[in-house]
Amino acid sequence: MESTSGRAKRLESAIGICLLAILFLIAIAVLIKQSDYDMGRFGIEKAVGEPISAKLRTLSPAGFEMLSEEVYLADNLFEKINGKAPLYIESGFEKLFTQRLISKDNENLWMELFVFDMAALKNAFSIYSVQRRPNVEFLPDMQFGYRTTDSAYFVHGKYYIEFIASSKSDELFKAMMEVAHNIQTNLPVDKVTEIPELTLFPKDNFIAGSPKLYLESAFGFEGFTDIFTAQYKLGDETITAFFSKRTDSRNAQLAAKSYYNFLLENGGELKPATNKSLEGKVVNFYDTTEIVSAAGPFVFGIHEAESQQSAEKIAITLINKLSKGNK
Repeated sequence: MESTSGRAKRLESAIGICLLAILFLIAIAVLIKQSDYDMGRFGIEKAVGEPISAKLRTLSPAGFEMLSEEVYLADNLFEKINGKAPLYIESGFEKLFTQRLISKDNENLWMELFVFDMAALKNAFSIYSVQRRPNVEFLPDMQFGYRTTDSAYFVHGKYYIEFIASSKSDELFKAMMEVAHNIQTNLPVDKVTEIPELTLFPKDNFIAGSPKLYLESAFGFEGFTDIFTAQYKLGDETITAFFSKRTDSRNAQLAAKSYYNFLLENGGELKPATNKSLEGKVVNFYDTTEIVSAAGPFVFGIHEAESQQSAEKIAITLINKLSKGNK
């Protein structure tokens, strides 16, 4: 006759197996649930299609191989671009993908590729424009592209892209352009490729390639957001014009008044205007001329011009163009 202890042991084993099976089924259910969880509730988008880093691995130029790659988020971006990280983060930064590519034949020839995901075309343009070096050679085949002696920069949809080379080299520049064209062809972006505001600057005396977009604190004033600027040449003078489209005329007037008060509070003095339509809008700011006004939903003006006459001339041209562009 079977002992009581033997039956108890078999019962315990059966119960243990059942419990393990139940735990296994629960784990499977949790994994399935998590794989379909809506991470968008937390501001995190699930990856769609091939990851960017994997896509970039296929874009290396002929004769080069990838030496290393890294990905940075907002919380560790400072490790790669120490000192500039706040500017990028305030401008919509999401991720940075980097690759170091080296020549198979010459270890002294290498370059580093930076692909900043800035979430939107305007954000990418803003970083490109405020980071743009002076005295550059523009690259007509690239959107907002330019080069220096050992680097190249351009915008591709929401991406702001930099190449930094180990030295000035025709071979490296050729390789950079090959990667750039591969990115343009093979890295998908939204169909929106234009920034409408850039067409609102008058073309007479306009300096090509000069527009910039300040998303935050333009001219050191916290109230000036989304400010587009461009430069104009009148004789030997360079004039900086600016504007921003607000939600309506009331907000444009409030923005203009706030900047006007900011100038006066920081040493500016009201000046009589030569053109009566600008009366009450011209400020002498430490021996430069500032003009700030509003027209419809636009706040606009001139920043730190040497000549009041030239400043007023460009300001009138700008207000006429903005008035037409708002119809």
